[in-house]
Amino acid sequence: MSSNTEGLPALPVTPDGENPIDHIQWIPADTLDPNVWNPNRVHKPELRLLERSLLSTGWIQPLMVSRERIIIDGFHRWRLSQDSAAVRKRWRGRVPVAVLDVDRPTAMLMTIRINRAKGTHAAIEMSAIVRELLETHHMDPAQIAQEIGGTRAEVDLLAQEDVFAARGINKWAYSPAWYPKDAA
Repeated sequence: MSSNTEGLPALPVTPDGENPIDHIQWIPADTLDPNVWNPNRVHKPELRLLERSLLSTGWIQPLMVSRERIIIDGFHRWRLSQDSAAVRKRWRGRVPVAVLDVDRPTAMLMTIRINRAKGTHAAIEMSAIVRELLETHHMDPAQIAQEIGGTRAEVDLLAQEDVFAARGINKWAYSPAWYPKDAA
């Protein structure tokens, strides 16, 4: 996958102890990269609704990005800023961002927590994120559960290599905040 951010300097971050919303920057959308772990999915009708909202109300929420220009929250707004001619024209290809100084595990947890509060997630991607947090970043399962607003049982389920075959997808009581990807 090609990167939009290669060779670009890190963005200035929100000063310690201050609110990111007080330090919004407008930057070219094509200087950001999506994260590879986002489990959130937006269907076309909702994406058109988001486009309509942006065009009628304007930007009411900035994207959250890391200093390395990776999107933590706001992927679909960012995507519209490039794919929608009307959105791109109105803001001259720029998007509002709040820049956070966070490491990858923290960014991953933030993506889940923020998006989970807003809508649904594809469980296969959630499983991959949980496995990376456990195996690569050696995070405690209880901490992951707390950070994503889930239960330890959910984390244990998501940590399994073949989550659905192991548990019998039709018999498991999933949190309403996420769904199996093939059910969408």
